[in-house]
Amino acid sequence: MTSSVESGLRSAELVQQALLPKRRHFDKLFPDSFVIYHPKEMLSGDFYWVGRKDNKRFIVVGDCSGHGISAALVTVLMLNLLEYIVMNKGIVAPDEVLNELDKRYIESFSDHSNTQFDNPWVDLSILAIDDRSKHITYASANRKLLHVTSCSNSQIYKSNAYSLGGWQVQNQRDFKSISFPFEHGDKIYLGSDGFQDQFGGDRSKKFGSKKLHQLICANSEKPFDVQ
Repeated sequence: MTSSVESGLRSAELVQQALLPKRRHFDKLFPDSFVIYHPKEMLSGDFYWVGRKDNKRFIVVGDCSGHGISAALVTVLMLNLLEYIVMNKGIVAPDEVLNELDKRYIESFSDHSNTQFDNPWVDLSILAIDDRSKHITYASANRKLLHVTSCSNSQIYKSNAYSLGGWQVQNQRDFKSISFPFEHGDKIYLGSDGFQDQFGGDRSKKFGSKKLHQLICANSEKPFDVQ
């Protein structure tokens, strides 16, 4: 019985990873880039997505609450919703994508009487790059963006301090975006809390976001494959 469950999980792992963008997708849209993806268990609550629409390049990084099977199923839902909202429906402003994503996600957990379940929350960053205007538009649900222009010059951007879905009432949320210029050679980093929440050291403390950002900045001038 145990081996049957493990076999099913391994099959599900392959399916989940098949839904994520491949290296060739990054090579086409973000040739100078890297991804660190190491699920805590066979199945992951983290996901990423890339796409191009209306002369804009998009990258999304998400972190679904929990681990294992339930979180992995939420990643599948989120990937499908992103594909529908951006590629099919043509919504390209990051704040509008987040608001629509929040609405559709909450609807997915509503019963027939339209009452609200305590559905899982999702932290998510969405980045849109306009190569013509040399501007980046960014919106997030409880995540951050690190913009590095040099080893000694970096900026952390925060957008919205609340997650998608979850216990919060929908009308309390209105996702906003921010925009900033970028130049050739600038580097952008998005992520979940997976790296910074690792425990270690003599005192078994979390690595922390501050140390992570310092580590990234210290290595930011190396090629991405080295980083």
